[in-house]
Amino acid sequence: MEVIYKLKQYQNKTSPSQVINLAGTTITLESGSTLESALQPGRKMLQNLCAQEAFKKLATTLKFPDDSTFAVTAEGEIQAKYSGNTLEFANAFKLAPTLKDDLSTLIEMAELSGGCISLAEQIELGQWLKFHDFLIPQTVAECSKLTTFMTQPPVMTPSFGNYWEMIKSGVDNSVTLSADQRNEFRRLISSYLQGQSLLEHLSHSIFGGRAAPFKRSEAEHTLERLVSSPIALQWATTYVRDLGWYGARENQPQSDESLKQLMLTSLLLDLHPRIGEPEPRNQVAGFDLYAVEHIEQSFADVQTAFEKHLIRHHRISQKNAALAAHLLLAEAAPEFLVKELPATLALGTPQWVEFCRIVAVQEAIAPGSTRSMSYTGLHQLSTLSAVSGSRKTLDALAAGDAVIDWAILNEIITHDDVAKSIRGALEKASGAYARFAGTLAETADTLARPLPTRRSVSLDILEQVAKGCSYLEHDVMHQKNNLAWVDAYGDRASLSPVELHMSNDLATREWDLKNGGSIYTEFPRMLPNLIAPDGEFHRQFNRDYLKHMKAMDTHLKQAFCAMPIADRTRLLKGKVTVFSLRPSVAKLQTLNNLPTNPVSSTLYTILGTTSRKPTESHKEIEESKGRYGVVLCAEFEGRMTCYELFTLHGTCRENPRLAALIEKENLLNTSVRSDEKGYSLPATVHPLPTNIESYTHGVPPGLIEVSSGVIDKIGQLPMSSSPEAIKGYYQSFYSSEFDPLANFVLKHRPIATYDELVRECWGQTRLEALRADREADLDTFLNFVVPFKSCIEDLSSDDVERQIQGAGACALEAAMTILLVVGAVAKVVSIVAKTMTIATKASTLAKVGLGLVNNVFNPLDGVPDLLFKGGKLLRKGFNSGFAQLENVLSDARKWSGTPPQRHLAATIDPDTIRLAEWRPAQASEDIVQVWATRHNDEWFALNLRGEAWGPALKNIKPREKFSFLRLFKRSTPFSYTKAYLKKATPLAQSKLDNTLQLLSEIENDDVRSIVKYVFGTDSDEAINYLSKNLRAMRKDLGLLGHHHMSFRKRGTDTLAALKTTTYKHWKASLDAGTQLDDSAAKFLAIYPDNLDEWYQVAKYDDARIGDVLVHEISHGAPGTLDFYYGEVRAGIIPAEYDAAGLMDFARNARKAHPKNLANPHYAFASVKDFEEFEATLQSWPKIVQDNPALINAESYSVAVSLIDQSRTHPATFAFNLATLQRAIDGTEAEKFLKGPLLLNLAHPHF
Repeated sequence: MEVIYKLKQYQNKTSPSQVINLAGTTITLESGSTLESALQPGRKMLQNLCAQEAFKKLATTLKFPDDSTFAVTAEGEIQAKYSGNTLEFANAFKLAPTLKDDLSTLIEMAELSGGCISLAEQIELGQWLKFHDFLIPQTVAECSKLTTFMTQPPVMTPSFGNYWEMIKSGVDNSVTLSADQRNEFRRLISSYLQGQSLLEHLSHSIFGGRAAPFKRSEAEHTLERLVSSPIALQWATTYVRDLGWYGARENQPQSDESLKQLMLTSLLLDLHPRIGEPEPRNQVAGFDLYAVEHIEQSFADVQTAFEKHLIRHHRISQKNAALAAHLLLAEAAPEFLVKELPATLALGTPQWVEFCRIVAVQEAIAPGSTRSMSYTGLHQLSTLSAVSGSRKTLDALAAGDAVIDWAILNEIITHDDVAKSIRGALEKASGAYARFAGTLAETADTLARPLPTRRSVSLDILEQVAKGCSYLEHDVMHQKNNLAWVDAYGDRASLSPVELHMSNDLATREWDLKNGGSIYTEFPRMLPNLIAPDGEFHRQFNRDYLKHMKAMDTHLKQAFCAMPIADRTRLLKGKVTVFSLRPSVAKLQTLNNLPTNPVSSTLYTILGTTSRKPTESHKEIEESKGRYGVVLCAEFEGRMTCYELFTLHGTCRENPRLAALIEKENLLNTSVRSDEKGYSLPATVHPLPTNIESYTHGVPPGLIEVSSGVIDKIGQLPMSSSPEAIKGYYQSFYSSEFDPLANFVLKHRPIATYDELVRECWGQTRLEALRADREADLDTFLNFVVPFKSCIEDLSSDDVERQIQGAGACALEAAMTILLVVGAVAKVVSIVAKTMTIATKASTLAKVGLGLVNNVFNPLDGVPDLLFKGGKLLRKGFNSGFAQLENVLSDARKWSGTPPQRHLAATIDPDTIRLAEWRPAQASEDIVQVWATRHNDEWFALNLRGEAWGPALKNIKPREKFSFLRLFKRSTPFSYTKAYLKKATPLAQSKLDNTLQLLSEIENDDVRSIVKYVFGTDSDEAINYLSKNLRAMRKDLGLLGHHHMSFRKRGTDTLAALKTTTYKHWKASLDAGTQLDDSAAKFLAIYPDNLDEWYQVAKYDDARIGDVLVHEISHGAPGTLDFYYGEVRAGIIPAEYDAAGLMDFARNARKAHPKNLANPHYAFASVKDFEEFEATLQSWPKIVQDNPALINAESYSVAVSLIDQSRTHPATFAFNLATLQRAIDGTEAEKFLKGPLLLNLAHPHF
């Protein structure tokens, strides 16, 4: 494919982040492609524009070369391309006002066609991508992702899809069983088995006496074996026979695949009486898969509960429970059937939401495909989804469903809320969903903000009192009278104003600029307004410290709430003992360690020389205790469980081996070490099943699992006496239930104490260091970024391997300051928040989905909230008829490998397979579009394999064959439709004028012959009747303008429709001389999607649009009906209009009745109009009663077009007349005309 080849040329760049620009890259416009079809109307319009004298004059004015190829862009520019050069000109209509309307329409068409309408055979690559709804890649990495998406093997729908094809289809225009048909099918099954379960019966008959239950992993294969067996195929054949469906007769062959699908359908219908009926959200066979009580359970646990439900309530044995569950879940909840689901994937968590969203999108594109995919494979596939706009739309709608279910599970909204208003429920759910990620992001932001330091406060003060000073932080100040300072530091004796103010030395005026001027003179208002930084520092520090502690509390609560619910239960309900880990600090104490008391020193010298033993200093013990983690031991229900809480990294994990060690050493019963000063005997060093440096140096856990150290008891929290049930993670996070534990940890083992932080933030100037004689410690804080920089970069990387390597190198050494540690916590929290992009992404998508819900399911379109009753956004039962969603699904499926039935038209005879309008019941007002296939003059539904199935369809009207050319998104604006209607109106008027003139020439035998063939009689009475009607129509057409037209979305096969009631009001206002509002005068409805397509098939002949206007205006004063239509056949020359049915109707209306089973043309007739005529027969003149074609709208259109040709195109008229004479005069009266009877009405060829 040329597109992929051209894109790959951009991938050979040096860096994935390198910016690319596709401008100037062209591809060949492929003939017959969807883009070429979409561009055709615009190219034809541009071609006509270029032929106009006004445009030729404009081209001369702009000095465009004669051999230029022209284009119009979406930006409003005319481009002239010649000899490799391009000239561009904007606002051309200012020089050629008569071209303004056409240019404006072309600009709109360019926007809808990817950006440009051109007569060249080469198009921009970017235009192709835009038209096909791909996002234009901006970098090498984005380009690579796009080509990977385009070249990846398509995910195919399994042969049986999701098994529910005949019950609830996910494919456009498919017929499914009605409620009556489902009940009839159930009664038939019941009559065979007398109430026994069909699945149980077939399982026993086919698999014999197998006792072991079928496993979930073998369910799909087992079901396929079951329905493929000779026994099952015989059952399916019997169903077809007894139901009278397609296949019951000898000349109606059925494949084994169709029979297998029928068996799967029967198994489903027999499992539960409400299969196929709307069920409450997330309920399958009466079981709520996502009930509140299932919060944080695994898929496997919920599926087990579902299988038990089937065993208890639905006549299913344990042996076959996995088979029944598999059938039921395949459509309702396919996420349960994905392979290799992690046991840690819990319902109601952000990871679950993202997973369900991915599954829903893939199932919408290729039903049934996800059950053959693994969890990892699905996630890898989803990473490519952001390359197209249609996939982003599906992502948004699917995220909406998943977030709503998450909110129900977490008790944020209820099923009643969803049923009441899906918009309101989605808004509330997505807001709550984003709240959690937002809280983590806010926590990271708080911890990332540096605590106020004395230096920062001093700088703030000076910036206020010495505004504009450019050297506040530069070492430019010298002490005027302190030679000792200068001698000691030489060139380094200079200090900055900020550093001097920190120590309150700036106010002494002993320091000033060494060379030129004085800071006190330059800023005279500085000293009078200078305040000491000490008090302001403490005020700001205390304020921010409280925020930091609250953020740390949130950080720890997040760690607790991320644990499985069983672990949270133990920590909240059990007795919790807290331990710290540290290395041993035992050593032989030297004289340097001794107290300065002379008596003690003497005694130690005498006694220590004979019996010295290692001891641990209590001060060193406190300093060595790990401040980055604690051990939590929970005693609950007779069991002790041990957890490691890493406060730096915000994670809490179970460690069974550490629990065993603590129990073995009986450490739970040890006492808490006192805070007394002095020494004690060495504590026992234990082999630890964890890395002690995770506690002492902040090394990420999991890299090393063995070390040694001392386990010190910190304290104990009593067992909770609260009977309250443990909440889900979301409710738990926002409750106070973990506050006691978090507060205990922060109090007893904080990463940094208040005093330590104050000391660090206070800082020390060089002058203060000289005075304190401790200059060696000055640079600790200033240089902390250097050893930590690579760690932060690695942890921030998207590369998993780099993250691991970075984590391994990221030990927070004791030499780093406390502020570094706090900054590290902020970074870790930020990284945790980054991993929550799952939540942020889903909530953002859900908000986009909310906008789509408001757009796609707009109440103004007649789809109120109550219609959904809690249904899902991507369920087919709720999206049929919404063009936007159909477009999205169509675009998404183009790359999935799924063969929608609409594409069968390209390979199958359209006389056999047609898109048709079907009324499910005679009395029903609903009309749906379905794919149908004809067998022996009966129409049957088409399945996904392109085969007939089910009962013969009644009340069906096949659409005209040209509908196969339909594009599934508009490529022409309404202004395009208005433009050719504007041109067609005077042509229609001219045709009527010519027809009336020729009808008045009574001796014209050729014209009389046309009247005879089209209306069934050429009597003078008939011609007078026609002439009277045509004159009334000509009068109406003379007044017709765009203000009488309304433009409507696709919904039927109608090109245009005259609204008789509105028309009568308009006529009455004319007669009365009154003025109607514009809206009240719009009596002609136009359906641009259909009319544009028809115009294209008519080879862009404006005169044929005039025929459409003649047809519709005949419904006005003459009051015509739509008994019969002809059919336009696309791509046939020289004659394209099949008039066989129309002419047979004129010959003998009774014989041509659509209820006549022998009538081969019944599909082009309207039963409704025949019945209306029959009901009002006596109100019509006798000439009409005998010849109803005199009030058939299409007959007027064809007759006017043909009679006009006798004056405007005599040769074509002669061809058409001869065609009619041969067909009609050569067919016996009692026989039907043999179709097709082709006339040339569009662009006369003779």
